[in-house]
Amino acid sequence: MTSIKCEETAVRGESAEQCARFALHELLATEQQYVEDLSRGLERYGRIFEDQTTLPIGLQGKQQVLLANVAQISALHRHEVLPLMLQHQQHLEKLFDRWRELLERGLFYCYVVFTASQRASLLLYDTNEPYFKHLQIKLGDPLGIRSFLLKPVQRIAKYPLLLSKFIEAFYNNREVISKRLFEVACRLEFRLRELLDTANQSDLLNDINHFNAFNILCANNFITVGEFLVNDVTLRRNYSCKLFVFNTCLIHAEVTGKKLLYRGKFIVPDVSFNAKSRSFVLCNKQRECEFSCNPGTIQKWEAIVRQLLERYAMVTRCTSNSDPTEKAISKVDYESAATLPVEQTTDADAWLFVEQDVSRRTTWYTES
Repeated sequence: MTSIKCEETAVRGESAEQCARFALHELLATEQQYVEDLSRGLERYGRIFEDQTTLPIGLQGKQQVLLANVAQISALHRHEVLPLMLQHQQHLEKLFDRWRELLERGLFYCYVVFTASQRASLLLYDTNEPYFKHLQIKLGDPLGIRSFLLKPVQRIAKYPLLLSKFIEAFYNNREVISKRLFEVACRLEFRLRELLDTANQSDLLNDINHFNAFNILCANNFITVGEFLVNDVTLRRNYSCKLFVFNTCLIHAEVTGKKLLYRGKFIVPDVSFNAKSRSFVLCNKQRECEFSCNPGTIQKWEAIVRQLLERYAMVTRCTSNSDPTEKAISKVDYESAATLPVEQTTDADAWLFVEQDVSRRTTWYTES
């Protein structure tokens, strides 16, 4: 009986790869090309910063602004993603499971950082376009650096479409495809779309005056953003705002035309959530804001804040059970990651840090 079941599983596995062979071929071929393109682009355009004297003044010292974290993305795909695809191309269920594990571990968060950095990168390109056009001819690059800088965003947008092709092929051949494989593919496709949405939302950080999106996202993991009409008790007025959620804090910024003005922050765990019928209140000892929204949105944001607090509690428990030296290091790391600017400043001083006073911690849930 066991041998028959194993044979059925093997046949289903072969059928899955056969049914989706065109989608699999496209996935592997485009992934290999993507890895090669990133490697070639980094070699070409990273080299120009070796001798700063040959660069226009506006480009000198701007390698991180121009290329952002492309090297990190390139390493991820060369050493993790492509080998994974090649290793499990004959076992799609395992491939999709392992791929989703990479997403769950946060390895693809580099795309969120890159997307938020792209606006500054392309602006730097536009400012120095004559230089880059000349460089393109000199290097014999038919597409140029602008095309190279767009590749990561294009790739992360392509993944959900590729997974949709797999899912369509599985559905059309559902009589020979296991339910487990179909579910695994759907879960991966959902996580990839979720990643794409988060990456696109992170670009809104560039609208906040005097905020360096790259620095923010390297120190704090961005989660989501929402738009509300807020009653700011501290400022004693109402205004439209966007509420940004990070793993260590929530910040809100006033909408003023196309720009956002930073108004305040709530650092985890020093924040309370008060659910009302048509709004919710975030507050600590220094600040209180009431965000108007429908009941469904209230539940969503209550879950978000609860998850932030639960994560903090879990980290605290883990460090309290470890070696005292390790605990001290972990606490410093967590609190330094939770720091955010306390006021708007010039670009050079965009990050001002404040110490967290544990004695002022006020974390609770209430309903009214």
